[in-house]
Amino acid sequence: MFKKKNEAEISGKKSIMIVDDSKSESLLIGALFENEYEIVYMEDGQKALNHIFEGHKPDLILLDMEMPHMNGRVFLRRLKHQIAFKDIPVIFISSVNSNLIINTMIKQGIVDYLVKPFNSQELVSKVKGVFQS
Repeated sequence: MFKKKNEAEISGKKSIMIVDDSKSESLLIGALFENEYEIVYMEDGQKALNHIFEGHKPDLILLDMEMPHMNGRVFLRRLKHQIAFKDIPVIFISSVNSNLIINTMIKQGIVDYLVKPFNSQELVSKVKGVFQS
């Protein structure tokens, strides 16, 4: 089910890592992008970090906030503290709708934040915007 970065490099496609403990939400999000990008699914922050630290650097991470084993905030902090990975763009997609948390995550380096339930067209637009910049 997981596609490694080298597969994305071979295919010439950019890769998106979806980190969400809800399989149905991950698959819904992945379906929006699977024709254009390589998709990697991870169900918690710890597994996602391990995958990245093993050399599978995605071009973009779509990240949920509330997950078992390691939540999105801890994941983001650990990712951004690694020089080799701090440039990976991250978009939070979460049911947490707090201006304080959103502003804190922006200060910690995310490129955007969408509140669940989100508009699919808005997410597609934001992802394309990341890859066009």
